Amino acid sequence: MKTTILILLFAGRTTAETLVLKRAWVEMFKDRATIDASFTIDHAHKHPNAPAADGDMHVAGRASKEVGLPMVAEMMNAAGAMEKAAVDLIHKNEGNQKASPITGVWRLWFEHPAASQVQFDTVPPATNTNPDHSFEIHPITKYAGQDLSGSLDFVPNFPAHDAHSSFTSYESMSISLQATATAITMNAKKSGFNYAVFRMKLRAAPTKLGDGGLAVLADVLDSQDAETVIASKVRMIFVPGTGPWTLIGKDAGEGLEFDALGIPRVNLNAISTFLKAAGSAAATRKMPYEMIVVGLKPAK
Repeated sequence: MKTTILILLFAGRTTAETLVLKRAWVEMFKDRATIDASFTIDHAHKHPNAPAADGDMHVAGRASKEVGLPMVAEMMNAAGAMEKAAVDLIHKNEGNQKASPITGVWRLWFEHPAASQVQFDTVPPATNTNPDHSFEIHPITKYAGQDLSGSLDFVPNFPAHDAHSSFTSYESMSISLQATATAITMNAKKSGFNYAVFRMKLRAAPTKLGDGGLAVLADVLDSQDAETVIASKVRMIFVPGTGPWTLIGKDAGEGLEFDALGIPRVNLNAISTFLKAAGSAAATRKMPYEMIVVGLKPAK
């Protein structure tokens, strides 16, 4: 009943989309890059997207125990030879109700949201490859024993969004929050600008996350003017066992610059910290976001 009341209150004062998460789940994943789950595939793309169209393969399904939300899992650079075995397994398991182990980056983002979703309510089977969802495993790093960590890299010939357009959008977003002892209600408008290319300047050395990933604060620089900071102190997330993670872990420190390909997600660490101070009062604030770094190279 309390959850329903919260949804109605938010829906009454804004047209934004509402998502209710379990507070314990937020605390569990706020300082992790990845999530492990048992994933049942309902629908998958027949073929991966062409590299020029982002190179991803979309897979809609359910992870009722670990996620409890309508969701999509996406494989990067899915048309590559090393990814073929995983693509074949996905198609083999599509629609057979068999759950298989999956690991990948948890991604909460209001890119394809529903009017309202409540975590761990019953999730019906998806009817297509892109159901209304705010949760993704994107990118996948392992599926049914197939290691896909090498797929996290720049996508050949893909025109990702530029830094200025992307980060100007991220910086202008807002979110409304209210918490109880057990749940967090989030209300935000539909967001865009998925993959972004940008240059970042590290503000400190990386720190370890709970799953072996790394996080580092960095400034995002304007591609047209390297002296102009578009976004300051953005938390960058590096996925364990991937190329970007290996590179950033090699004595990276304050002042170093890198060119990156990244995907935004909600920064649950910042939301947790904010709500601990705000208590149960409803509040609207700037959207806290962080970037999942999926491609990285030293700046020249």
